[in-house]
Amino acid sequence: MLTDEEKKRLAAEEQFRHAVRAELAAQIEPPPAPEPPPPPAKHKRVLEFFNSSLGMWLLSSVLLTGGAAVIQQIQHSHEIAQQHRQARLTHRFEIEHRLDTMSFKLRRARTVGEAKEALDPIFKSSVPLTPELQNRTLGSLYLALQPLLAGSERQKAKQALTLVKRLEEAELGLHSSPDDRLLTTEQRNQIMKVITSIHELELAHS
Repeated sequence: MLTDEEKKRLAAEEQFRHAVRAELAAQIEPPPAPEPPPPPAKHKRVLEFFNSSLGMWLLSSVLLTGGAAVIQQIQHSHEIAQQHRQARLTHRFEIEHRLDTMSFKLRRARTVGEAKEALDPIFKSSVPLTPELQNRTLGSLYLALQPLLAGSERQKAKQALTLVKRLEEAELGLHSSPDDRLLTTEQRNQIMKVITSIHELELAHS
């Protein structure tokens, strides 16, 4: 059995050990707290959003709306291109028809009156290929055709318009002579030369 002296000594030793442990514990720095996890990358957050029901709905709405607009624009452009192509064809065929008619009748004209009649297609078509173009002048047909053409074809149309004005002047010159006067070879050749020059500026059918 321990004596009182031994008990005191053991208690003192225990207190001493406790004090040493406390002092050592105070000197040791606590481990740093773990760093918080980094926030998810932006592209990951975007992907997560579009994978959600709201994101999928929004994405489908945008794609459908944008896709419909693109398709509508393509269809509109195609329709405009088709309309321009059709307008080019109708104007060209009408022009060629009038030039052929004038050439045919002028070769057979014997009098000034017959020559005037041969040149009527300058101002209107007696047998139009396209009814809405019947009362259009030859010059206005070329004028309407120019915006529908490009490059050398547009330049040809401009040159043809200049020649049409010369043809109009030639027709006007016939009015100074009576209708029953014989048409001279020189008059016929001058007019035919202008018509032929216009014909040589034939525009492509496209």
